[in-house]
Amino acid sequence: MVQYRLGDRTISLELPDATKKELDFTDSSFFTCPGRQLPTPMQVRALSKDIGQIPRPKPIKFEELNLIVKFGRHVTTLEALNLWMVRKVFKDEVPVPEVFGWRTDDEGYVFIYIELIQGPTLLDHWSSLDVTGKRAFSDQLSKIVQSLRRLEQDPFEPFISSINKHHLQDYIFTTQPKMGPFASVKEFNDQFALLHQLPFPTRYDDPYRAYLPDEVGIKFTHADLHRGNIIVSFSSDASSSSGSARLVLVDWQQAGWYPEYWEYCKALYTCSYEDEWRSEGYIDTVLRPWEDVFLVFSQYCMAMGSV
Repeated sequence: MVQYRLGDRTISLELPDATKKELDFTDSSFFTCPGRQLPTPMQVRALSKDIGQIPRPKPIKFEELNLIVKFGRHVTTLEALNLWMVRKVFKDEVPVPEVFGWRTDDEGYVFIYIELIQGPTLLDHWSSLDVTGKRAFSDQLSKIVQSLRRLEQDPFEPFISSINKHHLQDYIFTTQPKMGPFASVKEFNDQFALLHQLPFPTRYDDPYRAYLPDEVGIKFTHADLHRGNIIVSFSSDASSSSGSARLVLVDWQQAGWYPEYWEYCKALYTCSYEDEWRSEGYIDTVLRPWEDVFLVFSQYCMAMGSV
């Protein structure tokens, strides 16, 4: 059982068991039709054209079922937990796809069954927007992030890790030892600052470690807030106007509890200097800026080879 605070509300949740090889969320909309079953991993494999050829096979869509299946050895049940939790806690305040279940096969592939959200990504849609539309979408995303930031941990048991207190799944750590859980921001920062030195037999006193702030909050974080992970979902009578569309956040695999600077630093790091999303300050309107921390963050990421 986990406990959160959202404003003046206390929320208690029994998280699903992420170690199960098979789970259906039978209270989800997919199972409102009697006798309906999720496609089997074998059926998904049969439709994939790149499974076994690339590390991240393309998700398979089942349009008639309003379903998309994200799968692969890099996929984890943690993403399903994050989607389930966000929807339970925030309802429509933080728009995310509904998760219907998961499967794990004997080859170590995880299959997550998720509601299919139709529409382009914000990255693909961006160039078709005028300044007013871009600002409107930025404002909408800012409100979503503000809602996420309202979620608070039990103050007597703070931690940095995934929501089920397992290790973090951030792509920066994929070639490093598993990260977490940590009891404090200081513990997390100490480990993060050390990662680039781990392959070497001798280590040095790092002068940049002091620039990672230890006295900051721990916040629930998407951790990959890239426009490619945001879908523009239009209503049936919608045009290209941002006022007739809502943003839906997808790709929650890396989400968890991180230092509050992490979301901004990750968003900036995954966007080129020339990109208008960064150069025109849109990121800074969506997320609280941590420019000084980002300078150190980016140096550590490059030292680890996370480019």
